[in-house]
Amino acid sequence: MKTYILNLPSALERRNFQAQQAERLGLDALFIDAQTPADIPDAFFQAHAFSWERPIKITEVACFMSHHQVWQKIADSLEPALVLEDDAILAHNTPALLQWLCQCEGVDHVSLETRRRQKLLGRRFQAPAGLNARLHPLLQDRTGAAAYVLWPSGARVLLAKFEQQGMGLADAFISSTYQLQSWQTVPAFAIQADVASAYGVACPIAPHSLIAREKVPSPPTRSSLHDLQLKCRRLRGQMRLAVRYLGCFWRARRQFVGIDPQQF
Repeated sequence: MKTYILNLPSALERRNFQAQQAERLGLDALFIDAQTPADIPDAFFQAHAFSWERPIKITEVACFMSHHQVWQKIADSLEPALVLEDDAILAHNTPALLQWLCQCEGVDHVSLETRRRQKLLGRRFQAPAGLNARLHPLLQDRTGAAAYVLWPSGARVLLAKFEQQGMGLADAFISSTYQLQSWQTVPAFAIQADVASAYGVACPIAPHSLIAREKVPSPPTRSSLHDLQLKCRRLRGQMRLAVRYLGCFWRARRQFVGIDPQQF
């Protein structure tokens, strides 16, 4: 399975870490230059800055479009691929999981990540032989786009949603796409550097988020009416989350997804 690693050209420490991790795990890795605010034309930014439930910062637009370019590559291929942000720390047994996932059918997206927030998981599961892990339907998530496997069918769903609705925060955009046949590994096979210490994992790189570190203001709304429209959109989004939960809770449970410390 091919692995796409999103990396800012200036983030050399992270690139070196990911190169070492890929070599250690035997991943077929390809680095993709993540987009920066300088890569986003102003007209494009203005056209998409207000397509989500709140104004999107230009750094967030760049992050989304970095994922978008990988989705396009996967949609044009015939096989699933692992997508990593450059601060993702993978479990040692990830290669065995990827080998098993290559054989799965009827799947669009698998989240490998956990981030100290509960997820709504289906009660049924699949258990890959020899992995001491399970794969549960991921019915509702809130964060996490640092480590996931995406199939061409799932990539096409995400690209179509972007064309119809515009962009959003990358992780929220994925997790709110309920058309995807999404699954979650339990335990998780990936964490981000900024939460490594919370899981008792040694962090090999600077743990701060490069997006969060850049103090970029949100674009101002155009008027009080525009601000009200965004608030209504946010309210509809929250209602959609509630409807999703009520429609799934009888066959699911909300839980924290842990890790296997021995694999990190």
